[in-house]
Amino acid sequence: MVLIDRYGRPVTGLRISVTPRCNLNCIFCHSEGIPRTGEKLVLMTPWEIERITRIAMSLEVDSVKLTGGEPMMRPDILDIVERLGRLGLRDLSMTTNGLRISELAGELRKRGLMRINISLHTVDPEKYTKITGLKDPKVGRMLFEKTVEAIRRSLEVGLNPVKLNVVVMKGINEGEISDLIDFAADLDSSGKVILQLIELVRCGNAPEIFEKYYYSLADAERKIRGKAVKKVVRRLHLRTQYLLPNGVWVEFVRPMYNYVFCMNNTRLRITHDGQFKPCLMRSDNHVEFLSAMRSGASDEELKKLLLKAVELREPYWKPPYLKAEVKERS
Repeated sequence: MVLIDRYGRPVTGLRISVTPRCNLNCIFCHSEGIPRTGEKLVLMTPWEIERITRIAMSLEVDSVKLTGGEPMMRPDILDIVERLGRLGLRDLSMTTNGLRISELAGELRKRGLMRINISLHTVDPEKYTKITGLKDPKVGRMLFEKTVEAIRRSLEVGLNPVKLNVVVMKGINEGEISDLIDFAADLDSSGKVILQLIELVRCGNAPEIFEKYYYSLADAERKIRGKAVKKVVRRLHLRTQYLLPNGVWVEFVRPMYNYVFCMNNTRLRITHDGQFKPCLMRSDNHVEFLSAMRSGASDEELKKLLLKAVELREPYWKPPYLKAEVKERS
């Protein structure tokens, strides 16, 4: 039974945050839509992450992306990956800043990680220092080089594809798209590298951050489309990927004010502290399951909580016909 929410959207994947902690302080970070607080940190254990994933798989969910914060800050991240890697998922991936990847990429691949997203928002070490909230330029350059090495190492061990996550920001890196494409081509020209250009979202950011840095990718996509030799539309968010003549794929993630993006969201988020989060942009409809799990809830009871979260899913931006229906009902 494929999970379908009340808007007709299938749920086939999980996006699981394993920690809110991060060793960088990027200026645009939305913290997966979870406000940072001073409360005592509660984290799911590797076994609990495995169990809730297995329950979701019984409902034909077949894809997991591990996120943070920075997931590689979990000292037990290899255990988490190994537990998920043996479940038979169609896809198991991770989003990371890459700072520990060069040393652990081989083990991650061996234990079941299939592909990886590494954040690299610039090819300029000075801009990297600014974007990541670092104070010391020497440290910034060192970590920039470490991130580049992580990308190379990921390709070497067979993670495929390797996505380079780039949040495009006005006044900072919007002029670097061509340089980033060239950088990706130098790494690999066989289609294993995807440059993922991401619009800044308002969620989790102070309003002044969004207003200062938001940059629409509409013009950039038009230019890339004109150069592309191939175009692919993914089921997730109906994101478009373009293959350029130099062998680099460019993917656009344009969530802001975009009902097409929302209406084709096939993932359900899980927070680090064991809550189903139906929408990145909202925090008022979470379904908590960790306390039930720790109190002895059966798989069937936990499955009901997952189904409740799916029932609560609602596109943040809706197409005009849905807006009209909601207005009529109210």
